[in-house]
Amino acid sequence: MLGKLYKHEFKETAKPLIPLNLVLIVFTIIGAIMLGTDILQNESFEILAVTCMMLYIMSIFTVFIVTMVYLTIRFYKTMYSRQGYLTHTLPVSTGSIINTKIIVSSLWMFVSMIITGMSVFILVKVTAGSELDAAAFQEAVTVFPEIFGMELAEFVIWMIVLCVISCIASVLMLFVSLSIGQLFHQHRVLASIIAYVVIYIIQQIIGTVSVLIMGIGNLDELAMDTASSTLNMASFYRGTFWMGLIQSLIFGIIFYVLCHYFTKKKLNLE
Repeated sequence: MLGKLYKHEFKETAKPLIPLNLVLIVFTIIGAIMLGTDILQNESFEILAVTCMMLYIMSIFTVFIVTMVYLTIRFYKTMYSRQGYLTHTLPVSTGSIINTKIIVSSLWMFVSMIITGMSVFILVKVTAGSELDAAAFQEAVTVFPEIFGMELAEFVIWMIVLCVISCIASVLMLFVSLSIGQLFHQHRVLASIIAYVVIYIIQQIIGTVSVLIMGIGNLDELAMDTASSTLNMASFYRGTFWMGLIQSLIFGIIFYVLCHYFTKKKLNLE
């Protein structure tokens, strides 16, 4: 039954989200073709170039916004609205239902992030042309540790890990806000929005204070000679990454526990 639940969730979410991501891919292909030719160098096509750029930027924001909005609405409807009566009668535990929705939603968020990143990279590569070749990349790999104090491969691994954790934490933040909002008999949407804003503000305050504390602690060391400064920059970036990872994990666990508790013990269906 659990396998069928995952299959159903993937199938239902794929219907609007696959076409949405395909739109961004289409705009990327069109942009790459136009940038790879001389068509945009013609003054007669300036309006076309600006229009395409605006559509591309809008498509990037649309992918993330529509994905988040759709996943939010789907979670609420299938968990706390009238459809929730059917969802909660399935022969699986509340935890399994929540886990399914978290995993599937996080995967879609990550897919959108990957497609967007590859889209931007492709357009940058087409624009740069021969300036972004293997030799230029090798030079960047060599210079990277001197600037950031760590190898490029380590930095990329950190970014991937943080992106994955960030996707999961963002989904959990949305879901726990809805779980809080469903506790109210009226104005549930407003209550969910307020809960989300409050949680976001708390996160930002804690994150800002943590970075400031770490930054102040490294100011004197960063003012040393170049070699020591490079080592301290590596320590600062690693510390920042670890701090972001730990905070995301802690908040994610709290969000998950609250979401599970409210759904299992305080369920208030429409």
